[in-house]
Amino acid sequence: MSKKKHITILSILFLVSGIISCFVAIGFLVGFPVLGSFIGDPIANSVLTYAGAGIGTLILVISIPSIIAGIGLIYHRPWARILGLIMCFVKLFSIPFGTILGIYGIWVLINDESIEIFKN
Repeated sequence: MSKKKHITILSILFLVSGIISCFVAIGFLVGFPVLGSFIGDPIANSVLTYAGAGIGTLILVISIPSIIAGIGLIYHRPWARILGLIMCFVKLFSIPFGTILGIYGIWVLINDESIEIFKN
């Protein structure tokens, strides 16, 4: 399989993982406050609201660059290779699927043929 196909596969994986992560982040941002309101305790409501906001924002901050990298990789933009490598290193800590995606992405983007594709 050519490196262009691997780059296309990687870009699709970045887009899919980023979009799924955005939905998870929205779930935390919306779901935790709703869950807190069902409990009825004002302290629990506050804790769940802040926890949902913190976790949801963190996931959103990680997922948006993944989507941007996926779009850039589709169009073979030089900056997308660097952003993709950064996102691969970040995803290494997300066991097990992020680790697999990170290793695959590093393998695809570090290759000499891939570097030449992004130079043109």
